[in-house]
Amino acid sequence: MDSKKILLVDDDPQIHDLYKLRLTGAGFTVLEAWNGKEGIEMAKKEKPDFILLDVLMPVMDGPRALLEIKEDAEIKNIPVLILTGLEDRPIDVRVAKEVGAVDFINKSVEFKELLARIKGTLHME
Repeated sequence: MDSKKILLVDDDPQIHDLYKLRLTGAGFTVLEAWNGKEGIEMAKKEKPDFILLDVLMPVMDGPRALLEIKEDAEIKNIPVLILTGLEDRPIDVRVAKEVGAVDFINKSVEFKELLARIKGTLHME
């Protein structure tokens, strides 16, 4: 079986390194983008199975990118999990859920929890 493709959209190189290493180790193929605009372009080109999307990024932030993804017939059904390092932005959670994110998780979460949520969404249990 082909490995599932996960698109990681984040402007933090440490997050890229950590998540790429761990997700690859868990059997996923990891695609990378560094802002929301790149993320949308990559999603259209590669059609990933899942998108991990940061909130605060240059060029285009996560909520705006999520809105554009959900308005694009080609990629709107790709599940998107919002990542954030912010503890005190409940507005982000609300907006993400209203726009259609499948989940919202803090970057400081244990990796096994993140992996469980990804696998649950992709029905890989």
